[in-house]
Amino acid sequence: MELLFTGGRVLTIDAMDRIASGVAVRDGRIVAVGDSAEARNAVGPDATHVDLNGRALIPGFCDPHNHFSMTTFEPRSIDCRVPPLSGRPAVLDAVAAAAAGAPEGQWIWGLGYAARLIGEEDGLLRSELDDVAPNNPVCVMDSSYHACYANSAALALVGIDRHTANPPGGEIRKDASGEPNGTLWERAMDPVHHASMRAYIDTFGEDAVAGLVEQNARRHLSHGITTVGDALVMPESAEIYRLTDERGRLPIVIHQMRGGPGFFAAPEEAAGGAFMEDDVSDRLRGGIVKIFMDPVWPSPAMEVCHEDGTKEPVGEPYYGQEEVDHLVLDAASHGLQVAIHCIGNRAVEQGLNAFERAQREIPRSDPRYRIEHFSFATSDQIERARSLGVIVSHQPPFLHLIGDYFESRSNDAGIDAIPIPYRAMLDAGVFVASGSDFPCAPVPPLLGLYGLVSRTSRDGTVIAADQTISPMEAIRTYTLNSATAMFREHEVGSIEVGKRADLVVLSHDPNLVDPAGINDIVVQQTYVDGDLEYSV
Repeated sequence: MELLFTGGRVLTIDAMDRIASGVAVRDGRIVAVGDSAEARNAVGPDATHVDLNGRALIPGFCDPHNHFSMTTFEPRSIDCRVPPLSGRPAVLDAVAAAAAGAPEGQWIWGLGYAARLIGEEDGLLRSELDDVAPNNPVCVMDSSYHACYANSAALALVGIDRHTANPPGGEIRKDASGEPNGTLWERAMDPVHHASMRAYIDTFGEDAVAGLVEQNARRHLSHGITTVGDALVMPESAEIYRLTDERGRLPIVIHQMRGGPGFFAAPEEAAGGAFMEDDVSDRLRGGIVKIFMDPVWPSPAMEVCHEDGTKEPVGEPYYGQEEVDHLVLDAASHGLQVAIHCIGNRAVEQGLNAFERAQREIPRSDPRYRIEHFSFATSDQIERARSLGVIVSHQPPFLHLIGDYFESRSNDAGIDAIPIPYRAMLDAGVFVASGSDFPCAPVPPLLGLYGLVSRTSRDGTVIAADQTISPMEAIRTYTLNSATAMFREHEVGSIEVGKRADLVVLSHDPNLVDPAGINDIVVQQTYVDGDLEYSV
């Protein structure tokens, strides 16, 4: 099969940032890039012709940090976001409606309740969920994905009661009488989350689950995303991917980042090489270990500086330095890539320390160690990341969602952490890859591009205006850099001869519109291996 694109703005994202006007594809591979005549001469007269009519053709977006498996069951779950729901009573009404229509004992799963964003310390209470769903276990995930809210039936199924001790790195919130109030922070949520996800697979069956995975993939294709890195793959996540791949229903590439048996559990088996077979097929990849270094609740692991110059540690990291060092060393000894979730500057320091030690004791020519988020990194840590060759995997949609939070938190902590410092990182020579962290932040890459170029949050506030980058720089972080973060740069991420034809047609070239208009650009077509997988 041959495919021909002519008459457009082809943003190649090659080493020269060439802009061409034509591309030719044969059997899923790019065979010519140049002007329209050159492309036309590379294919036969029966090639499928796409007249771009001045539109932009770019490489498929790669999202290296996305909780894809966690959003797969959204069509079978309650949307608990506020908005679109009007508030807590509306969320409870939605849970009640779902429970009324479900068989007794079937799990009810809700997603996206943003407790902190609407000013709550504790979210939905056990007693409230008991009232609206007395005959069903309920698990509502917080939008941060670092907490969940459960009713009595769910807590009883996993054995959590007033006598259950807090796990290291987690908290079972209690009411005045000492009973669990339903809010589970961090590692305390793992048993409920695990049980509810397992129940979804068992309740709906493998064929239905494969259909949900494919449906989720097609949602991502509608945003131009052709490769996804699932940023925490548990046993259940790996199971749903395998059963979908076996049925030939993965239209995108999924890169599995293996964690432990629970969402926040230590990835000891993964680091020890237990999942070397995760490179299942062309569409289902593996080879990376994910480590959570610090929490969201009650605080990331930070070192704050007070006005009098004294420093204070806040928030507790999941691991001591020696513990995380050995996880990274174990993974390195098996030739695995490692990605560490680090929000606070203390967590970032521990992550950089672990990577430095691993390279000293088990030197590797191209380990591509990654720090995910890098949210409150100081200028010294930016420079250290550059010197160690660490990839920073960041999520620009947070600029739109909570850009003001990054600014105020840095100021309150008294540290020199610039909110989402893309200009500073790129100028320092740090290799930066961009993704979404969906569902914790919105998935559309174009929203991320808008944020990086305009630095504008959803309320219109401009966040650290001196950190703007160009549209071309932003696209590179979402394409070639993100492909590189997943060892895929030889296949995708740029439009060059020999690469796979993962391509996206945009209504406009982001370089030619006002920054405020980038968010209005439309993904009109998405191709994977030269096959049209999405079209408006």
